[in-house]
Amino acid sequence: MNISITDTQSEKLNLPWKKTITVGRAYDLIREDVLDHLRYLQKTIGYSYIRFHALFHDDMGVVKRRKDGSLSFQWHHVDKVYDALLEMGLRPFVELNPMPKDMASGETTMFHYKMNVTPPRLYEEWGMLVEKFTEHCIERYGLEEVQQWYFEVWNEPNLKCFWWTENPLEEYFKLYDSAAFAIKGIDSTLRVGGPATAYAGWVKEMIEHCAEKNVPIDFVSTHVYQLDEPIDHGSVEASPNVEGQFMIDTFKGVETIVRESAMPDLEIHWTEWNAQTATTKSDVTFMDNEAMDNLYGGSLVAYNCIELDQTCDSMAYWAASDIFEEHLISNAPFACSYGIVTQVGIPKATANAFRLMAKLRGKKLELKYDEALPHGCGLVATKELKTTHGFVYNHLFITKAAREAFSVDLNASVDAPGKHLLTVAKVRVGAGSAKETWVAMGRPQNLSPIQEEALRKLAEPEYSFEVIDAEESARISLSLESNEFLYFELKPVDEVALAKSVEMDLAKQNQQLFTDGALK
Repeated sequence: MNISITDTQSEKLNLPWKKTITVGRAYDLIREDVLDHLRYLQKTIGYSYIRFHALFHDDMGVVKRRKDGSLSFQWHHVDKVYDALLEMGLRPFVELNPMPKDMASGETTMFHYKMNVTPPRLYEEWGMLVEKFTEHCIERYGLEEVQQWYFEVWNEPNLKCFWWTENPLEEYFKLYDSAAFAIKGIDSTLRVGGPATAYAGWVKEMIEHCAEKNVPIDFVSTHVYQLDEPIDHGSVEASPNVEGQFMIDTFKGVETIVRESAMPDLEIHWTEWNAQTATTKSDVTFMDNEAMDNLYGGSLVAYNCIELDQTCDSMAYWAASDIFEEHLISNAPFACSYGIVTQVGIPKATANAFRLMAKLRGKKLELKYDEALPHGCGLVATKELKTTHGFVYNHLFITKAAREAFSVDLNASVDAPGKHLLTVAKVRVGAGSAKETWVAMGRPQNLSPIQEEALRKLAEPEYSFEVIDAEESARISLSLESNEFLYFELKPVDEVALAKSVEMDLAKQNQQLFTDGALK
């Protein structure tokens, strides 16, 4: 098919996926290897915020009860974590949870690391904790900095495993109200929101509650996963959504709820989503999901991010690293766990999708098609100064066995006739997606140094170059097999570098001028 990339420019891409990344829990950020993974992602992608569970977990040492029954607060580990994150340019998207043991009404916990999920014994004490924490952050980092943070109350309170109470919605509103008034009581410009629900739940109820009770709220947050579709409907095929549209329809549904509410200007943040996939409910798995590690997961990330660009303010992929402790951490080189990089920091296809999309700089360009794109395929192009940036993907939906290669001829407008250099970075099996090679190796548990070195090389995209003589436009031919994706850059050829002999002649001339006194 033929696609013309015109020089007509619209607004910049929103790139909501680039706003926030996540880590499993606060205490993981004490580990230097997790921080190294984030440094790599900041260097190659560049996120603005980070979200994680368990800031108030007992291993963070935040709350202690004195002998007289009063509460004391200690922020050493919190400071250590926030200092490291802010140093690498990551602001907190604060998730206010769990319940410290000395404040909790019960002993029910979640995950391997035993996060207490019960309400507080006294909501006044919960409000005090949030107040003291917020005051400390301002004292340490300054109001101007903390005004740019987000404060999100709890995590997935509509799931009993995360909020152990008989009246979850009513109790959550009490929890939220206490936190929101505590934060706003310090400074009205601080941003607070929720309900941080699973399955895109309670958004309408949350807005109605805050509007009716005059409770402060600056944003709504919620979660959705590809796995929710077979969980809800039994299978992808039984779903009422067109295949591949489940997340898109869910995002747009929440957007409609907010825009038609009493608070239509609220920001919308999707604070969890990822590439976990299954075709039927019986196939659903959260901790050993192949889509997290393979090429399919990368193209799914690309498909959703491009399709959902204008629907929200952020969409935080869960999570950055395979050092992820909801269950025991697997030591396998590719563990099918939540991270976009492995335990030793090898980028997966998902990381490379984010990495290449992050290169889409400038304003979006208008595209003209001679026929409809195959469902699951897409192209987006931007332009900054004289350089055209493009991203192309060929996503094959999970129930489909195969599809012919997606071949496309692009005609990209140029500013002036002349030679242009086309640079292409393509992700395929064995080039940007190393999981499949590791499987072909026999899934070795303990990599030798050269095996690890090889997989790191295979985790890099395949690069190619072509010089194109362009008049009014440059013709670019691209082809992608199922689930492959690529980034391309078209730029006018720079001046040719000087040959070594010419450089030496110039150096001699400059030396002679200096000797003669002309440069003294």
